Parts: sequence; structure tokens; C-alpha cells
Amino acid sequence: MITKRIIPCLDVRNGTVVKGTNFKDLNEISSPVELAEYYSSH
Repeated sequence: MITKRIIPCLDVRNGTVVKGTNFKDLNEISSPVELAEYYSSH
């Protein structure tokens, strides 16, 4: 049986992970390293 995997995609701008719609009204979320460590541990 094939295991399903979720591969997160982080949008990075100027070294910070951002969240927005179509790269408009961007909000800074966190450091890419912190989020990568979080996804790796869960």
C-alpha cells in the first residue's frame, strides 16, 4: 500500500514566510527554519 504524504509549500519573501492571496496583502508569519522544524517533527 502506498503511503500518502503531505508536502508543505512555504511562500518566502525577504527571508520570512508570508501568507496572502495571490501575493497581495501579505502577512509575515514566521521564520522558514522554525516552520520546517515544526513540519519535520509532526
